[in-house]
Amino acid sequence: MSIPAYKSDNAPTNWLRDSDFKQMVEDLQVMVCVYDINGFIYLNPAAKNVTGYSLEEILHRKFWELVHPEDRDWIQTRGTARLRGEKVPSTREFRILKKNGEVMWINVFYLITTWSGRNVNILGFIDITENKRLNEELQASRSELEARVEQRTGELNRTNKELRILNQNLNNILNNISDGVATVNDSGDVEWLNPFFKRLSEQAASEIKSILKNMILNEPGGSLRRMFTEKKSFKDEEMILQASEGSLSLLVSGTPILNEGGDVHNAVIILRPMKDVHRLIQRFSGYRASFCFENIVSSDPILATLIDNAKHTALTDSNVVIEGESGTGKELFAQAIHNYSSRSGGPFIAINCGATPRELIASELFGYAEGAFTGAKKNGNPGKFELASGGTLFLDEIGDMPLEQQCSLLRVLQEKKITRIGGCQAIPTDVRIICATNKDLYQEMKKGSFRNDLYYRLNVINVKIPPLRERRTDIMLLFNHFMKTSENRAGKTGIRVSSRARECLMHYDWPGNVRELQNVVERLVNMTSGTTVEPDLLPQEIRMSFQAEQAPLPDTGVPEQTDHLQKLKTERNAFRRKSEEEQLKRIMDLLAVNRWNINKAAKELGISRTTLYKKIKRAGIH
Repeated sequence: MSIPAYKSDNAPTNWLRDSDFKQMVEDLQVMVCVYDINGFIYLNPAAKNVTGYSLEEILHRKFWELVHPEDRDWIQTRGTARLRGEKVPSTREFRILKKNGEVMWINVFYLITTWSGRNVNILGFIDITENKRLNEELQASRSELEARVEQRTGELNRTNKELRILNQNLNNILNNISDGVATVNDSGDVEWLNPFFKRLSEQAASEIKSILKNMILNEPGGSLRRMFTEKKSFKDEEMILQASEGSLSLLVSGTPILNEGGDVHNAVIILRPMKDVHRLIQRFSGYRASFCFENIVSSDPILATLIDNAKHTALTDSNVVIEGESGTGKELFAQAIHNYSSRSGGPFIAINCGATPRELIASELFGYAEGAFTGAKKNGNPGKFELASGGTLFLDEIGDMPLEQQCSLLRVLQEKKITRIGGCQAIPTDVRIICATNKDLYQEMKKGSFRNDLYYRLNVINVKIPPLRERRTDIMLLFNHFMKTSENRAGKTGIRVSSRARECLMHYDWPGNVRELQNVVERLVNMTSGTTVEPDLLPQEIRMSFQAEQAPLPDTGVPEQTDHLQKLKTERNAFRRKSEEEQLKRIMDLLAVNRWNINKAAKELGISRTTLYKKIKRAGIH
């Protein structure tokens, strides 16, 4: 079929001849078709080859019948409008179905003209299926890439957030840790310090940097140098750094930092003050003082004065000697002084100089270095002086300390430094000494069993605790206090003491003092089945002592009982002779405190006025 000449409003007036135009359309590689309202009227060879249709197969078929069903409606609407002469877009991408059923994307452009008095569409289209596929794949790749980028960005953001939090937490830890943390390089330079060093003086911090650098560069066998040369970490090695402001005892650990090549150019050093280590040991080892002055139960005015003086003593750092019989509460006073002092936050460490073997007391007090003797612990062991640094060292039974150790103790008190057994380094100590003894240290010094220079070094402040027999008003006060405590512990209540039993308790001299009284109360609570304590429940020595003072027991004809009673009388007379001077001093003190008011003094002594007059007369006091 030939293509006639056509006329268009936009076409030039001189048209090509029919044969020339036809040949041009036939040779085009662009697919061309012509259709009107009734259907197709022309296909060029390119359109036939690509679609697979011949003109005869689609002649008079509507164009939109070849369009993909999903695009058919809007193509039909737009094509019909175009044939009616309405203005619609001239190009569009859509899908058609080839003869073999394949879907082909085409990009079309239209030209409307008149032919034999009717409107026709000349449609040119090109196959863009491959372009569409590539675009779709590109879009899919772009979408996948965008999704992966978004996912990776999210992961990076989360990782960065975690790193920021980790870095912030690490900085908080390093800035708030009580230990010193420093990073150093293989040239010995300190590159970073945490605020631990800021708590030191600027000069001390500078000296520590210089000491660390010297140890890294000039001590080949030292742990700090080997950390770089042998890539070896070390942990908890004790070092004493000598600074101009004093010695600093530290527990040092170091870890090398390996780079990607496995070389070490930097390291982290952790420095922990030994006093902090000791404080931890004390916390978990029970080296704490439990008692305060408020725990001392007494109504005795002499003891009240003694407590006031002890409180003033606590506010100083002077050495204290506490004297008193066994069981009077010497350690209780020592703990109270410690807890009332500025050292209350530090340790309270006690050692019994009389119970510790002679050959071990030096190592207990001063510690020992590694290899000091057979069986010595690896890295040595600190002594009580080191552990008590910043607090109080309580030397109980100081009068029983061997003379050779008294000399060592004196040297430590003078120089305020100790040297471990087998060691060579002088370790500074910051310790307050409180001693206790049931001996008369002055008389021991006179006899030569206690060094006079140590006596005068220790006996700066002397506290003498009166025995319980000299403060009889405290007997029932303490008895009731211990009774309440023991009742609570045993789950009992309402135990009372008969008047006869009370007289027995008040007339007993209590050679074991408060400790003996406490033991008697605990025994009564455990042994009493009723609610009243009668004399027969009291220990035999308390009953016999009271009976001997009141009247002799009737002869039962049993020799053993008579001999036992005689023995008790002899012991009581010995107690009386021993305490006669102490009782006289006690009476004089009370009379002086009460301005010779006999009534008050007798009441505080727990005796009648007549008895007090007799004692005064017998003592020859006017």
